[in-house]
Formats: sequence, structure tokens, C-alpha cells
Amino acid sequence: MYQYFKKSYLFIGLALLGSTACIDESDNPKLRASVEYNSLDSNSSYASQFLDANGISTVSLEEGNTSLMMFQSLNKYVTSNVSANTQLDKTILSNLFTNTQSPFSTLELTGDLFTAADLNSSDISLSERVATSKSAQEVESTKANFELLFAEIEGISLSLNEEAAVNKAGKLGSYLVNEDGVEVAQVIQKSLIGAFQLDYIGNVLLSAGLNADNSTLVAGTNYTQLEHNWDTAYGTLTTNPIYLEGFTDSEKGSVSEFGAGSYIWEYNKASYAKIYPAFLRGRAAIANNDRVELETQALFIRQEFEKALANAALGYLGKWRTSATEDKRAHAIGEAIGFIYSLRFATAYQADANFSDSILLALIGSENGFWDLDASKINSAEAAIKAKFNL
Repeated sequence: MYQYFKKSYLFIGLALLGSTACIDESDNPKLRASVEYNSLDSNSSYASQFLDANGISTVSLEEGNTSLMMFQSLNKYVTSNVSANTQLDKTILSNLFTNTQSPFSTLELTGDLFTAADLNSSDISLSERVATSKSAQEVESTKANFELLFAEIEGISLSLNEEAAVNKAGKLGSYLVNEDGVEVAQVIQKSLIGAFQLDYIGNVLLSAGLNADNSTLVAGTNYTQLEHNWDTAYGTLTTNPIYLEGFTDSEKGSVSEFGAGSYIWEYNKASYAKIYPAFLRGRAAIANNDRVELETQALFIRQEFEKALANAALGYLGKWRTSATEDKRAHAIGEAIGFIYSLRFATAYQADANFSDSILLALIGSENGFWDLDASKINSAEAAIKAKFNL
């Protein structure tokens, strides 16, 4: 276990300042020896492949891994309490979201990367990393949306021992749903995949973040800001040294992936195995001051990430048709709602909030929400997503 000490991170906007010329070899001396692209090894750990002149890794994944563990911890609080029929507390959820009042102390953390004290003492919070690429108004709207969801799930958790029905919150099978039949726990998790992981990785670190300085080391470290932005993107996707190690088209590997890291494998079979090599190749391009290759790999990762979430939305809409029971259909739609919400952050495919909201309104905006669903509403939602993402 490594210790994660509280430090003052520069606001990402400051770190991203600079022109694209910062990675133009004609303007900047190279800090690193050139990395041969064909020397990169998809079977070796990410951090071990990028070393300084003293043979020390220039990779730090702590920042990205910290925020990912915060997301996983918040999700675990929601799902474990629903499974145990224990009432949820919106204040605890809000504190986990904003990292206030040492919220992780009462949780059993997954894995051994961090202790609760590590997370509590960090300056990082999920609330400061959602919708970061958007306008100030959209950022506040996104944060407010999650706070409303936290309050809603607290309220409906009072009905954990009730049976759900039209206009009545409660359990539908093993799933806790609101009076509209929506499983709010799934909406929270899948919406955070888009608002946090997709937006921060794709629209911040692998977009404007590519303009960061690559000619000098960040004070007190052995990496440049551009190297760190790329590494933070990787660390926000996975806590594993090798992303999707051992995974095949049909079988999961020995490591566990969470959030976007898992759904990219499940819903982008054509390209999931290319994501880790793309991260390696992009990091090598930074060492080589190869702007063209860097942008190529960044765009590939962004597009395939977005495509995975679009496919996930389609997959869960399809499960509404194929599920044999009402509880399974409600569970599928809860996941679909969260993924459709997340598509507002799919900027590589020019999706936005209007696109996402129009689908959601037509899908579950009627008086009884899920209970009013029919095949025509599912068909319309699928058609809109397929058209936008060329699926």
C-alpha cells in the first residue's frame, strides 16, 4: 500500500494552459530519450515502460486512482445498503461526493491501494471533477443533479421493506425503485461514469490537457505536466498496472475493473483490447514530442470510450425487451437512463445535454415513467442513439 499525502493540486485549468507548440520538437528540447513504438509491451505494466535517465518511472497514477476509488466507494455505499435493506443517508452521500467530514472512515474500501485516511486527507473530490469541461452553469447544474439524486434515494430507501407499484416506491424484486419505477442507484452510478470518468478523461485531460507543458518538470517531481495529465487519464480509468489484463472477448481476466473500465470491455468488443496499447503509444508520443501521434491516440481513446457508453445504453434498452420479469426490465431501464444521461459528455460525437435530455424525456418523461414504457419509446431512443454514434 502506498501512502497518499495531502497536497495542493493546481486547478486543472491552470495546468492546461499553453499552446500546442509545447510538444513541437522544433521549439522545445526533448527531456526524454526517444521511445520506439514497437518496443511497447502490452503485457508489461504501464508505469514500468516510462523511465527517466536514472531508471526511475516518470509515472504517477495516485491522482487518478484516488478519484476512481472515491467513485467506487460512493457506489459501494449505495449498493451495499440497498442489498442489506439499510436506509441510505443523503448527507453521507453528499460528503462522499464532496470529500467533506472525513466520509470514507465508515466504509470498507476495496483493494489495498488506499486507506480511508488517504482518501479523507486528499484535496481531490468527485464534485470537483464532474462536468469539468463544461460552462460554470453546467457544472453547477450537474452537481445539483447529483445532490437531488442523493436526496431522492434517501427518501425512497424508507420504503425498502415495501413492494413497489405504480406511484409507489419500494422493492421490485431485489431492486429499490422510486414511484416511477426507476432504480435510482443505477442512475447515480451510470451517470457518474459520464459526468466524471468520460468528461474528465476525454474532454479535459485528453483534449485541452494535451496543451500542457512538456518541456519542464513539475516542481518536486520527475514528470512534466503533459505526462501527468496523460497518466491521470489512465489512472482515472483503471487502478490496474495493465488495463484489462487477461480479458478476452468472452471471459474476464484475473483483475477487476470498475465503472468505465468494465463497460468498455463489455460494450466495445471491437476495440477494448486496443485501449491499453493506445495509452502506451500516446505516452511514448509525449516522450518523443510527437504531436500527431499523441492526438491520434487521444482521439481514438475518446471515440471508443464514447462508443462503449452508447452501446451500453443500447444494450440495456434492448434488455427491456428480452427480460422476462418486471423487476429485470426496471433494472435494465435504470442502467439505460444513466448511460443516456452520460452521452451528453460524448463530445467526440458532438452529443450534448439537449441530445441526452430529449431522449430521456421521450423515454420516461410521462406521468408514470417506467410503468408507461412501450416498444415504440424504446425504438425511438435506440434510433436516436444509433444515428448519433453511427451504430
